[in-house]
Amino acid sequence: MSLVFDVLKNANLDGKIDKKLILKIIKLTERTKIQNSKIDKELLDFSLCCQKTGLMCLVVKGQTIGWLYSNPALRTSGDIDFLVPEISPHLFEVFPNVEFPVIMKEKEYGFKHNGFIYELHTRLIDFGCKKHQILWENLISEEWRKDFYVSINGEMVRTLSPTINAVYLFLHLFFHLIREGVSLRQFCDWAVMLHYYRNEIDRTLLNDILKQLDMIRGYKSFGCILVEELGMPAEDFPMSYSNDDRKWKVKILYDIFKGGNFGKHNHKAKSAYGYKIETFRLAARNSIRYYRLAPSEMFMMIPKMIKINLRLLVR
Repeated sequence: MSLVFDVLKNANLDGKIDKKLILKIIKLTERTKIQNSKIDKELLDFSLCCQKTGLMCLVVKGQTIGWLYSNPALRTSGDIDFLVPEISPHLFEVFPNVEFPVIMKEKEYGFKHNGFIYELHTRLIDFGCKKHQILWENLISEEWRKDFYVSINGEMVRTLSPTINAVYLFLHLFFHLIREGVSLRQFCDWAVMLHYYRNEIDRTLLNDILKQLDMIRGYKSFGCILVEELGMPAEDFPMSYSNDDRKWKVKILYDIFKGGNFGKHNHKAKSAYGYKIETFRLAARNSIRYYRLAPSEMFMMIPKMIKINLRLLVR
C-alpha cells in the first residue's frame, strides 16, 4: 500500500482521492517506515551475531529483497527467514534472549525475538518429486560455497546468489499459490530481483534448472504477469514466453485476488482440523488446475498433501 501511494502522490490526483483516505495512507506509510527500520536493525544484529558465533546461515526473501527496491522503507516487511545447514545445539547462543521457541508445524522451526518472528529452515523447498528435491539440495550445497551478500544499510548480509534466487522466488510463490494462496507482493519481489540482477543472472543455467524441475512452463506463465501487469521491462525477464503461456495469466490473477493475501479468503473453517481439510482440498484442486505448468510436481502433489496433513493431524 505504501509503495502504491508513493506513486499516486506524484500523480495529478487533487480532489480525486478522499482526504480521510489520504491521511490513513500517510499514517500507514509512516508505520511501514518505522517497522522497516526496526526489522533492518534486528536482521543486521542477527547477521553480526551469526558471524561472531560462526553460525552458518543464509537469509532469504524479506529484507534481502526489500533493499533492492528504489525505496526500501516503503515495502511492507514480514518475518525473517533463514536457512542453516543443520540444527545446531548452539543456535540460541546467537541471541541474548529468545522470547519463545515454538514448533511451527508447516514451517520447520520458528521463534520470536524482540517482537519479530524468525522462520528457521533446513530446506527451503519441499518438492513432491524426489529427483527434484535432490537437484535442489545439490544447488543449495553449492550456495554455501559462493558467499553471496546483499547490502542492507551499508552492512553485508549473506543470501542466495542471483541465479538460484531467480529460481527460488518463483518456486516459493508458485507452491504458495497451489497450497494456500499468495499476494502480489511476492510477484513484485520477484520482478524487482530479476530487474536488479538482470546482468548477473545466468540465463542458460536458469533455463537448465527449470527444465530439470519440469517447471519452465510455469516460470514463463507466471513471468508474463511481471512484464504485462507489473510493468517490468520485457528484456529483464530471463526468457521469452508465448501466447500460450500468456493464456494462463487471467487464471493465475483470478486465483490470487479470489484467495486474498496468502489465501486468507480460501479458509472458512475455525478448527485446526477443518483448516487442514481446506488446505488439502485447495492443493488437490490446484494440482489439477495447474497441472500443465509443472506436470511432475503436480502429479505428486495430492499424495504429498495427504502425507503432510495426516502427519500434522496426528501430532
